[in-house]
This record gives sequence, C-alpha cells and structure tokens, in this order.
Amino acid sequence: MKNIYLFQPQYSVEVRNEDTYWLPYSVGCLWSYCSQFEDITENCELKDIIFKREYPENILERLEEPYLCAFSCYVWNERYCLIIARMIKEKFPNCIIEFGGPQATIKMKLENEFIDCVMLGEGEQDFFDLLITLKNNEPIKSVYERNRIDQLDFPSPYEAGIFNTLVQKNPDVLWATVLETNRGCPHRCTFCDWGGTTTSKVKLFNLERVQNDLDWITHNNVAFLMLTDANFGMYRERDVEIAKLLKEAAMHPDSVIENIVPQFTKNSTEIIFDIAKILGRHCRYGVSVAVQSMNQPTLKAIKRKNLHVNNIKSHMELSAEYGIRTYTELILGLPEETLETWKDGICKLLECGQHDSIDVWFCQVFGNTELNSEFSRNLYGIKTIKAEDYVSFTNTKDCADIKEMVEIINETNCMTTDELIEARMYAWMIIQFHVNGGYSQLIAKYYHNKLGITYRQFYDVLFEIIKNDNGVFGTHYMEMKKSQKNYMTTGKLLKEKTGHELEINFSSEFDLFWNNKQTIFKLIENCAAQFGDINFELFDIQSKFVYDQDTKYPIQISSSFNLTTWEDGRTEYIITTDLLEHERNDLWIIRKLGLIKNKIIKK
Repeated sequence: MKNIYLFQPQYSVEVRNEDTYWLPYSVGCLWSYCSQFEDITENCELKDIIFKREYPENILERLEEPYLCAFSCYVWNERYCLIIARMIKEKFPNCIIEFGGPQATIKMKLENEFIDCVMLGEGEQDFFDLLITLKNNEPIKSVYERNRIDQLDFPSPYEAGIFNTLVQKNPDVLWATVLETNRGCPHRCTFCDWGGTTTSKVKLFNLERVQNDLDWITHNNVAFLMLTDANFGMYRERDVEIAKLLKEAAMHPDSVIENIVPQFTKNSTEIIFDIAKILGRHCRYGVSVAVQSMNQPTLKAIKRKNLHVNNIKSHMELSAEYGIRTYTELILGLPEETLETWKDGICKLLECGQHDSIDVWFCQVFGNTELNSEFSRNLYGIKTIKAEDYVSFTNTKDCADIKEMVEIINETNCMTTDELIEARMYAWMIIQFHVNGGYSQLIAKYYHNKLGITYRQFYDVLFEIIKNDNGVFGTHYMEMKKSQKNYMTTGKLLKEKTGHELEINFSSEFDLFWNNKQTIFKLIENCAAQFGDINFELFDIQSKFVYDQDTKYPIQISSSFNLTTWEDGRTEYIITTDLLEHERNDLWIIRKLGLIKNKIIKK
C-alpha cells in the first residue's frame, strides 16, 4: 500500500479560553472523492491529515515511507507548507509533492524544484487522475489546469467519515468548519480568485447531502460554521430551506454551534434579511452589504458593480426594520482610488446609514487573480510589499516562528504609500470613534441631520484634533502611524500581533478606548465646538449610548428631539443592551460583536 499524507494546516483560534481548529475540509474532499474507487483504496492508504501548525520536525518523525504528500495552501499557511514540503523532499527524495489550493500557481512550481506538480482549479478529479497515473507508473503532469467536476454527486468528507478519527483523537478541541451547499461564483472581481478558480458557473450539491453534513456537524463539537457559498441567498427558495436546516442544527440538544457565517449574495435583497431572521442569534455578525469601494471608476476597474447608493440606503432601512445588524468591508489600495475618493467614500457609507460595522483591508494580491497579472500591475502602477502575518491568528503554540507572507498593495498610480497610510488612519478614526465604539456616533448624526454638517466635514475636524492631541490619543495615533509606515515599507511588524490587527488594533485598542471614555468625549466636544454651541443634553445621551458594565440595563432617558428623525419634540427612550447576562463582562464578545454600543428604543 502506498502511504498518502494530506496537509491543510492552520492556526488555532482561542475563543473563550478554548482552542478552536478548522477541520481540513479541502483535503478531506480530495480523499472522500477518491475513496469511492477501488483502484485507489486497494493501492493507497490515507495515513494522516495534518490540520494544525506543528513544528516540522515533529511531523517528519511521524511520516512512514510517504509516497505522496498533498498540500492545500492559502495565504495563512503557504510558507509553512513550502518549508515542510522541502524538508520532506530532502528526507524522502522519492516522495511525490503536490500543491493545490487558491495560492497554487505555475510560478510556485517554477520557483520550488521540490514540488512535482500543482493543481490550479477544483482538485477532486485531478487528484484522482494523479493517483491513477502513479498507480500505472506513468509520467505525471507538471501542471493540472482549471478542470471542473461535471456532477457534484460524490460524498462529502463528513459523510465519508474522513474526519471521524481526527475528532476522536482530539476530544478537547472545539472545531470550526465549513458547509458547502454549492460551488462557484458568477462574478469576476479582479481582486478575487473565487469566480476565476471555478470559471464562474455555479453548481449545486443536493439537499440530502447538506442535511447529512449538518447531522455530522451537529454531533461533533463544531462551534463555528461558515458557509462557503459565494452568494448565499441567490437561490431564494433553496437557500431559505437551507437556512431552516441550519437553524434546526444549531438548536439541536447535542449541538454546540454558536456562530453561523454565511457569505451573502453580492446583490443583497430582502431575502437576505429573511434568512438572517431565520438564523436568529446564531447569525450574530449580521448581513453583509457588499461594497469594497464607493468610487465608481474603481468599481469599473475591478469589474465590480456595486449596489446603487439608494439601494444601500434601503438595505440599512431594512436592517432597522428587521432588527438585524449589517457589516460592510472596504478594500484599500484598489485601482483608481485616491485619498479624497477614499475619505468621501467611507463618509458616504455613513450617509447611507451604515453605522453598525465597517472593516477595512489592504488589498491583497492573490496568486490566480486578474489583479496579479503583469498587465494590471503596469496599467494601475501597482506596487506591493510582502508583509508578514497579515491574515493569520498567530498562536505561539502553533509554530509561530514561521511567518506567513502576503503581498499587499502599498502604492498605485493614484495613491502613494503615505496617502495609503493616511487613508487607513482616517478609516481607523471612523471605525473606532463612530462605528465600533459609537463614542461619537450620535453627535455626528446630530450635526449631520439637524445642522447640515456633513460627516466628511465633522470627521475631517476630529481627525486634525486627534493628530494634534498632546494626550493619550495623540500619542497613540503617532504610534499607530509609525507602525503602519514600517509595515507598509518593510512588511515587518513592530509588535507581536498580526498585520490586520495592526490596522484595526481591535484587541489592544479596546482597553485603551474602554478606559479613557471621558478623554474621548472631551476630544469630540472640542470637535463639536468648532461648529457652534454644544448641546450638552446630547452629550449626556451619547455617554449613555456607550455600554457600561456597571450599569443595570435597561435605563430610561428623555430627549428634546427624536433621535431618528431629528425633529424637535420631547421623546422618551429606553436604553438597553443585546449582551446576555453571562456575557456582561466578556470583553471578547463585547468587542467582537460591536456591543460597546447600546440599543436605543423609542417608548
């Protein structure tokens, strides 16, 4: 028997003091497909699946005459996989090394002589062909092109029991995993490899398979479930039915599922809110409203047509009607974006009503994307830096010595590196003061809706106040800017955190903001003073809008104007929180779900 080893190693994520690992779904699919055929099972044995980042020496000690080692790699494990693969080839020179996953490219094969072949598209059929070729002692291909499976009728790795031994051997691990109900994406966004990898056409798995997968997930200590569908909600009736199955699985007595994260359709409609309502508290991140940029020339350049601004506004209204949070992601460094269009764009989001959640990512250049082509790089003046640990969740127990590297854009012909840094710092202010913390949210809304001061005008003033502050936040701003500068020019981190944390400073900044609320309100008061007399009643309401762990909720307040329409007239409100009683002091929950902001309900 030929010994097969599959590699899809990832970092652990600590949630509530428990280690959570991702089940290696991609490589599991390879083996669940191949194990249907006697030609494979009679000649090959799956010896092990490597699912976590162990020290390479420990893995090599366990390998028993490996015949084939197959690696699924992405930005969070590419360098780690390459290092281990090289070590395996040195110790076992006859072992076949195969690389697949979104980061596998022809360039990877050319630059690493120890790789025998790469697979560029869906892997199941190609992996089967590779094993058959090896069985027949025939020469293997160097590159397997973007072939697709005609019918998605093979068993899932859950049904096939691929992960049973893994779960049994790790009884203390809390698992995260994915659910695949369809495969493919009809969009061709130049920054994304999703549609390109699957050549756009969407294919469906049957609902019986979906139900069987959920049955397995329900009974195997899975706490975090992500749907891999690129556009959940695109198939209205089918996806509503799947949402009901998800809810049923999460509510099962044996289930430990806490969070369900769908990748909602890029062109969201009311059906998305219906689905989120079905999922209820398990869809705690809310509904995504796809944007990436608010600049029309940028959207044209990246082949991404956004929701019309009026539609974004209507989605925010639906969010309020359904009582469901929304979140929006922006990508910084895309073609045709300037510093001014960026600042205008993030403030335009506020005008559209997005006050729940905004996240910003520097544009990453992935291996098989159009944006990574020589043509796009030359056309848009794209320059990049190889940045360490941008999207990993570094855990010292998970071989953190091997830093992952991601190419991020640090200059275009429309934005210099310094302008990109300023754009990110401006977004930091909006996210931390207005969105995540809500420290300035009601005040900015008041000036915008009642006094006609645009969000751009208000936050331009606050930005200058923060930059020139001689206190804790001015110091913090300069430290962050220094870290950003170093990261964007060297790719190195000044402190032990991940690159995306460097931008957001979600964890470390929480305490800074949490412990300096009065200082924040003073900065905002100085900002408000530049637009006229200060409304101290509003500032009192604003302070109560921010969660306080020592306050017993709900509380009642009275306002001299309506906080939604901003019309004059005495209005009574109840302020409460979505935090459950046992979560009141759980800082991870508070910051992760944006629950620093309380709910204000009209009586």
